[in-house]
Amino acid sequence: MKQTGWILLIVLFGVGISSGQPKLSLNKPVVDLGTIYSGMKKQGKIVLRNIGTDTLRIYSVQPSCGCTTVKQPKSFLLPSESDVVELEFNSTGYHGTVEKHVNIVTNDPLAQNVTVTLSAVVKEDLESISHSSLLWLGNIVQGKTLVQNAGYKNISGRRIKINKFTTSSSSISVRLDKKVLNPNDTLQIQVSVKAEKPGYGSESFTLETDSKNQPRIEMRASFVCIKEK
Repeated sequence: MKQTGWILLIVLFGVGISSGQPKLSLNKPVVDLGTIYSGMKKQGKIVLRNIGTDTLRIYSVQPSCGCTTVKQPKSFLLPSESDVVELEFNSTGYHGTVEKHVNIVTNDPLAQNVTVTLSAVVKEDLESISHSSLLWLGNIVQGKTLVQNAGYKNISGRRIKINKFTTSSSSISVRLDKKVLNPNDTLQIQVSVKAEKPGYGSESFTLETDSKNQPRIEMRASFVCIKEK
């Protein structure tokens, strides 16, 4: 009888130990960043809480792409403890409804991999006529210059002035056909890129406007520099 009591005590003690486990709780599965203009950065946050009875270990918090940055939380949370993951989404190059994701890996046996969705509606005053912020130039022979056209349409309903433009280096130059765009006007841009080094290359130019919604617009020109045969 005494032996049976000891066995029962050991079993109960083992159950008590095994019943303690971490449990991740999120304040929301979707972070709605609302409506923003292309080129703006918008911040959001996720609150992580350990509602379990053992230490919650946070192994990683990773965004799905480089447009989103995260401030890493504490590496572990004690029971009832919480921490905040700060997020920042860079809307440059995006338009329309955008969804990005942040993956959270923990030791919660029921939520080892959890995905949080970031959503935003990205608007534009000046819309790329190619609907892209990337200008693909293809192959350029080393030492040669390739010229290609790009453009933006004023869809704001207001007059917009291009104050100035800047380029990433002396290897790229741009020429604008106008500096003032009335509603529905299209700005034509001649882009010239000289390929210097073999391999993949990328240059960019930035327009600075008097639009409060979209004061800076960046377009990237990418290419592959090849040696002349």
